[in-house]
Amino acid sequence: MAERAPEKTRAPAHGARRRTLRQAEERIAELEAELGAAQKTVRALLDKAERRDALSENAAVFEAAARMEQLVAKRTIEVEEKSTLLAQANSELRALTKNLDQIVRARTRALTESEAQLREKMEELERLNTMKAEFISIAAHELRTPLTSIVGYHDLFLEGRFGELPEKMRRPMESLQRNSQRLKRLVDEMLDISRIEAGKVQLFPAPCDVGEVACHVVEELRPLASDKHQSLLLQRDPVPIIEADSDKIHQVVTNLVSNAVRYTPEGGEIRVITDEAPQDLYAGKWVRVRIHDNGVGIPLHLRARIFEPFSDVNSAKHHTSTGPDSAGLGLYIARGLVDLHGGIITVESEEGEYTEFTVLLPGERAADTDSG
Repeated sequence: MAERAPEKTRAPAHGARRRTLRQAEERIAELEAELGAAQKTVRALLDKAERRDALSENAAVFEAAARMEQLVAKRTIEVEEKSTLLAQANSELRALTKNLDQIVRARTRALTESEAQLREKMEELERLNTMKAEFISIAAHELRTPLTSIVGYHDLFLEGRFGELPEKMRRPMESLQRNSQRLKRLVDEMLDISRIEAGKVQLFPAPCDVGEVACHVVEELRPLASDKHQSLLLQRDPVPIIEADSDKIHQVVTNLVSNAVRYTPEGGEIRVITDEAPQDLYAGKWVRVRIHDNGVGIPLHLRARIFEPFSDVNSAKHHTSTGPDSAGLGLYIARGLVDLHGGIITVESEEGEYTEFTVLLPGERAADTDSG
């Protein structure tokens, strides 16, 4: 009997647990229902929020689209205005191009006509220049023979070869001799000019001592300088022997010294200086000849003309009946002969103070040329 009592006490406890379990299940169901309702509410709220965001985005898009439309309309107006301006500019450009083409064609025709006229004038000038050169050459040759005879007979008369001249005849004969010699110099210069311009001057190069040539020129022209009470001095430094035509170099120095005598006043001084050109001033080896005078000088604006033919840059007061006058050909001939030797001729001057001509000749020694 005592052993069955526990079964009665276990039965009520089992029922309490079932009730508690049922209550828990009911509570869970209520919580699940509340959770479902809460989820529906959240979804509704989310849907509503999404609709609001969509509406807000649509409004922004609509606003941006409106602004873009306004901008496009403004740009369209600007493009239309620029297109109109561009069309006007293109029209003006076409008109200008057409006018320019007409102007160019007219100028081209005028230029072509001018070139044709210039060609004709150049051909005519060349023809006249050729005729002039031929005339000078023929006239000089025709005059040279009788002049040589005239000058020769004058010399013979003054030397007394035909008997002693009466004293009253000597002065007129000396004047005739001077003028015939001047005329002969002019004829010789005209012949030289015609040969130089025709390219017919022939050089005969040989070992040449330029210092010796200058010495001979000074001795020959000293009487002319003495007639004007001028001092004609030679400063001769040792120079190398060069390959040159001694006669042509003699003619160059003679023309330059004669020019100095002509334009140096009475009592003036003329110096002929020969030396080697300093290499710090002139590249290479050159033999230098300088003719320095303290004469009237050459105006600056006329120095470029002194080597042109028939260029007498000084006034007629410097011409004398006793000096070595010429027709302004001496310097032109000197330059031509120096050029043929591959040399250089320059001038420095100060008006009323001095004039100095410088001749540079290639300083190759004869021995060097022979060995080459």
